[in-house]
Amino acid sequence: MNGGIYRIAQVQAITGVSAHTLRAWERRYGVPRPSRGGGRQRAYSEADIAMIRRMHELARQGVPLSRAAELVIREAETPGQATEPRIAVLTEQLSEALMAFDEARAAAAWVELFDALDVVTGFERVVVPLMRAIGEAWHSQRITVAQEHFASNFVRARLDQLSRQVQPLPGSPTVVLACLEGEHHEIGLLMLAVTLRFQGLRTLYLGQDVPTDALIQTVEDVQPEVLALHAGTPEGARHLPRVAATLADTAPLTPIVYGGFAFDSDPALRSVAPNTRYGGRGLLDAAALINQLARLRTGGTK
Repeated sequence: MNGGIYRIAQVQAITGVSAHTLRAWERRYGVPRPSRGGGRQRAYSEADIAMIRRMHELARQGVPLSRAAELVIREAETPGQATEPRIAVLTEQLSEALMAFDEARAAAAWVELFDALDVVTGFERVVVPLMRAIGEAWHSQRITVAQEHFASNFVRARLDQLSRQVQPLPGSPTVVLACLEGEHHEIGLLMLAVTLRFQGLRTLYLGQDVPTDALIQTVEDVQPEVLALHAGTPEGARHLPRVAATLADTAPLTPIVYGGFAFDSDPALRSVAPNTRYGGRGLLDAAALINQLARLRTGGTK
C-alpha cells in the first residue's frame, strides 16, 4: 500500500493496538498492509490506520480475528458495501419475507446480512430496528399476531444458531441471563447472550418469564460472575428490587446488570441497590459493562 507516513510506534499511539499485535495481524491475517521503506521499516497510511481501528473494533466485539480480517479486507476492497443504503435493502428484504411467511427468502436475507456485517453491527443496525418496527406494527394492528409470532420465532431460532457457533473456554466467566417474571419479549436479551458468547463468556440463558423465586435459587446455586436481567414493562421491572435485595445477602459477589425498554423509558424504575448496574440503551454498552464486571471477578482483563 502506498502513501505510508506513520511509523509503527506512532500507529500504536494512535490506535491503542500494540506493535506486537500489529505485526502478528499483518503476518497471520494480512491486516494492515504497510509499505516498506529502504530500511525495510514499516510505513502505515491513513487507510492502514482505518483498517487497524476497524479490526480492533471487531475484536472487541468478540468477532474471531480471522473473520474480522475477512470483513476488514472486504470493506477496504469494496467500500460502501455495508453502508446505510445496503443495510436498508437487507432490512427491507428480511422484513418483506417475514411478513409473507417466506422462511426460505428470509433465511437467504439473514445469511447475506451476516456475511456483510459483523454480529453486533447486524444486531444493532438491522435486527433491533426491524423487531421494533414489527412490534409497533403489531400494536397498531397493521400486521397480524401470526406475522409477529412468525418473525419473532424466526429471529429467535437464528440467534440460537449463532449462539451454538462458539463454545466458551474452560474457566470462562459465567453470566446468567433471564427475563424478569412476567416478561415474554426476549429477543434483546438473546442478542446480548449471543454477543457475550462471541466475546468468550459462558452464558446460562434462562429465557422468558422466570419466576422470581426460581431465579433467586438459580443464582444462589450457580454463583455466576454476573447476573443480567431484562424487563420491557413496568410490571416486570418491579421484580428487580426483591431480586437485588435477596441476592445482596445470598450471592453478594454477583453484580446485577439490568436493562430493557422499561428501564430505558422510566429512570424511576432503575435500581439504587449497590449490587446493581443499569446496562444502558445499547447492546454494545451492556456487553462491555458485563465483560468488565465478569473479568474483574475472575482477575482477568477486558
